[in-house]
Amino acid sequence: MSLKIRTATGLTFGAVMISGCYYSSQSCTVLFLIIALLCLWELSTHILVQDGSKLVNWFRQFHFILIGLFFPLITTLKYVFGMDSVIYCILFFPAITFTLFLYELYGKSSKPFDNLGFIFLGVVYIGIPFSLLIWIANASIEQFGGVGNQLILAVLFMVWASDVFAYLLGSKIGRHKMFPRISPNKTWEGTLSGIAGAIFTGYLCSLIFSNLTFQLPFWIGLACICTSFGILGDLVESMFKRSLGIKDSGNLLPGHGGFLDRFDAFIFVIPFVFTYLILYFKLSA
Repeated sequence: MSLKIRTATGLTFGAVMISGCYYSSQSCTVLFLIIALLCLWELSTHILVQDGSKLVNWFRQFHFILIGLFFPLITTLKYVFGMDSVIYCILFFPAITFTLFLYELYGKSSKPFDNLGFIFLGVVYIGIPFSLLIWIANASIEQFGGVGNQLILAVLFMVWASDVFAYLLGSKIGRHKMFPRISPNKTWEGTLSGIAGAIFTGYLCSLIFSNLTFQLPFWIGLACICTSFGILGDLVESMFKRSLGIKDSGNLLPGHGGFLDRFDAFIFVIPFVFTYLILYFKLSA
């Protein structure tokens, strides 16, 4: 892949992400619903057992994506469109999920345990983090100043900064391997550089996003979460890809792999950011 194509993809991707996150909570929500859909699609192409007819495999993949999007869609309808009654749809989730057992039964699956396990993996690994992200973007919390979507963008900036600093400095001064069994190129020097880069970016975010009324210690703590769990998220995705024998999760982003390749760290960070926010509001109340 030529440098020109890789650069063009990176610039376009960055512009879409920044503008979509910054413009409004609604645009941020729609953007990440699309990304969740694409991540689920990529994941399904690698892990679902392709047995039976093409129609059976298509329905299996459709159910995987639908169940994975269940909680993000419910959260969107609740907080973006104000449809309070849809929250009761959660009561139907157990019945919906248990119909999947019947689908595996009548679909004559050769590996029902695998497919059912993978479907619930999609819910936990993709669905729940994106549901929490949509909540953060739309929650009416005083410190968010009505722009929770900007907090999502700030988290994205810190995850990106951690990755960039870790790569640039780690490739120059990295000597001590961090996790050679999973990711031979990651070093402790690069990791520390990533932490420093994320903290510096957190400081810049405290200046840029003035509507988010958080003090500097909050931003530093958030930066440490973003870089620490972002690195672990990247390692988890590397573990998955190594077990599947693939280099990239997809090819939808020319020169940059797939969407899971680009959002593995970010997805892993969101549940811990959510917990951090809950604890912060409780302790500062």
